Amino acid sequence: MAKLAISQGPAPAVPRRFLRSAPVWGLVAGGLLAIDGDAALVSRWSGSTLALVHALTLGVLGNVMIGSLLQFLPVAAGVPVRGGHRAALAVHGLLNIGALLLVAAFRWPMRLSPQWGGLLAATAFVVLAVLVLPGLRAAAGQRFLRRGIGGAIAAGVVAATLGLLLALALSGRATLPLAPLTDAHASWGLLGWVLGLLAAVARVVMPMFQGTAVLPARAQVAWLAGVLVLLLVALGLALRGIALPGLRISGGLLVLAFGLAGLWLQGSAEALRRTPLTAFWTAGFAVLVLAAGLLLTGGEMNGLRAGALGLGVGLTLLVTGMHLEIAAFLGWIDLQRRCGRGVHLPGVQLLLPARDKSGVLALHLLAALALGSALRRPTLAAVAGCAVALAHAATLAALFGIDWRARRFQAGSGAGR
Repeated sequence: MAKLAISQGPAPAVPRRFLRSAPVWGLVAGGLLAIDGDAALVSRWSGSTLALVHALTLGVLGNVMIGSLLQFLPVAAGVPVRGGHRAALAVHGLLNIGALLLVAAFRWPMRLSPQWGGLLAATAFVVLAVLVLPGLRAAAGQRFLRRGIGGAIAAGVVAATLGLLLALALSGRATLPLAPLTDAHASWGLLGWVLGLLAAVARVVMPMFQGTAVLPARAQVAWLAGVLVLLLVALGLALRGIALPGLRISGGLLVLAFGLAGLWLQGSAEALRRTPLTAFWTAGFAVLVLAAGLLLTGGEMNGLRAGALGLGVGLTLLVTGMHLEIAAFLGWIDLQRRCGRGVHLPGVQLLLPARDKSGVLALHLLAALALGSALRRPTLAAVAGCAVALAHAATLAALFGIDWRARRFQAGSGAGR
């Protein structure tokens, strides 16, 4: 188990700003799906679909992952993050304003060009890399973890840069091969950035919070090597206007391996902790396995369904499970700093009880069922959108519940006055 250096972490307000933004974007995503209905689920190229995808990738996943990194790196990995509060605020503003402009541009293409949103989002990832990569390189210990996180951030920069190029092409400012570059952009973003970061962090998170063993280093190195080779080949061909023929199959196999490895680690654990976090991750891994199966089956609609399930359900479940744990931990740190020494604080789990986490999980699973139904019957898309919005509203309510319990404790104890 990694030793936590709580005193090295940022002020809780720094990562919490990102974590609170994520469920707001979930509400936006649910609202887009509810309003646009089946138009968001019938083609990967429609403006409604692109708006929904970027609300999820940048808004939900991006905020949780970056906010969690700003807390995880100094506390659990011993990696200093440059820039402090102001730099983190800049990344938050660039990411969220960029996401807002991109979503608006895709939703209303006649009113706004996507180039400005693409520029801000790409800048956010570049600034994140500048803040984080020097510390990852200089820190001692946990070399495997640091390299995995550094590689994931680098992949995020590549994905964001490709997104900017595509935005410029859609704005008529560049002539580029849209289809292969779009595939490369999605692959670098989802395989390299999102799954790459989750795979790296899982080496600490799963043993620490779920009681599993650590995945053998050789197996993870082989998976990461496969991801890197696939992404580099896909990018090289895409820049020449050629789509990699085996990209879908290879990507599907890598996602399948990720999901099965997670389920295997949980299933083989001698003392698996039956907590809501474990349930979030079990469900997330299982949905990713299903999404990978759809990718491997082939067909345009199966690809769309795989993307909807993998992004809208599988990855969201994995990220939301950790989101709740980190938010509760931040609430406890903030309470400790406000109350001072000598005050017996409530445990982290009392600030966000298991029943609240289970309630959030139940609503996310309900949203998953609704989305799955809508993929089979697109006329149910509006219902699915409402279910997605409700699940993220529950996440947001759980976050504010942490603050409410902390304030109630402080008021009752008279500490910090």
